[in-house]
Amino acid sequence: MKKTSDHIIMEIDGHKITVTHPDKVLYLERRITKMEVIQYYLSVASYILKHNNGRPLVFIRYPHGTPGYSFFQKNVPAHAPEFIETVELGKHKLARYIILNHIADLVWLVQLHALEFHIMSVSKPYFQHPDLMVFDIDPPEGMSFPQIRDFVLEAKPIVESFGYKVFVKTSGKRGIHMVCPILPEHPAEEVLKVSEEIAKTIMIKIPGTTLDVRKNKRKNKILIDIYRNRPFQTFSMPYGLRATHTASVSLPVSWDELNQIENPLDFHMRNVPEILKTQEDPWENIKDFAVKLHK
Repeated sequence: MKKTSDHIIMEIDGHKITVTHPDKVLYLERRITKMEVIQYYLSVASYILKHNNGRPLVFIRYPHGTPGYSFFQKNVPAHAPEFIETVELGKHKLARYIILNHIADLVWLVQLHALEFHIMSVSKPYFQHPDLMVFDIDPPEGMSFPQIRDFVLEAKPIVESFGYKVFVKTSGKRGIHMVCPILPEHPAEEVLKVSEEIAKTIMIKIPGTTLDVRKNKRKNKILIDIYRNRPFQTFSMPYGLRATHTASVSLPVSWDELNQIENPLDFHMRNVPEILKTQEDPWENIKDFAVKLHK
């Protein structure tokens, strides 16, 4: 690593990346710098790549840090280095997405002030066939995390009754993601249809739930967001940072661990690397449980 007063040249995965203004503060409330964000991703690189390698991603950029103005970006930025791999995807309007292959990809994007990464449930080379089915459990305003946690614990055996293994992670904000590995043999439209069937079964068995994303129609109801399963939709990247005041992490956890969480914002950039040193990856063998969609 070569450092001057206003930039650092880093070599990552055999690729040289120039990081300008490494001391620029990107998380204003916690005074977290660009270089600290980069060091976080380097420290959890093995976890990031294990679960996100080969997946197209989108990102949210904060030119002046968070909180502040931000914008969502699908297309690869101009002047991307040669090592960045891309793929053109879309149903009606194509976008050229970055495929996450190296932790250097994320470091280069952090250099552009990308603070959130969201990945697709498809991975190379099966870009039309998801290998994950996702239920994004979104609480209504005023609901505590223990309440949404208890709902997910109650919903888990319902999903499992359809023949799926359910893995779980915090969204990094208020919600929880239930993730089922599936074989990449079915188009997204079929995955969406199956997820809707499962969600409607949950709604019958657990009151106070809805599939309606309109906020005025889902007051005081837990949203079972199955629409992450639509073609080319995304969800927060496992082990990725969120643009919250704590620089929280979307963290895969075991079911026993979930049962003990009171506030998901307690898992953040400055403590997750140490936490990971003391426990096994709860998603270590997720791919071993991939199944066909049930009939």
